[in-house]
Amino acid sequence: MPRPASTEAKVRLNLEIPERVKERLERVRVMSEADSFTEVIRRALIIYDLLLTITTEEGGKVVVKNAKGEERELMMFK
Repeated sequence: MPRPASTEAKVRLNLEIPERVKERLERVRVMSEADSFTEVIRRALIIYDLLLTITTEEGGKVVVKNAKGEERELMMFK
């Protein structure tokens, strides 16, 4: 779903990434139905920021549960 146009100032970044990372970005873009790599990176940054805030500033843990009910703690790195 496209985002509404932002009036916030923009900065252009050029990234040099390995081909395998570009392929992973494309996979995530397709899976998430994002319109662009920029949207994938924007969404990923929002989630990463939230996870770091929970684990470092709030002292919490991030636990994921699969369909079988098995839980696994995500290890976050600063």
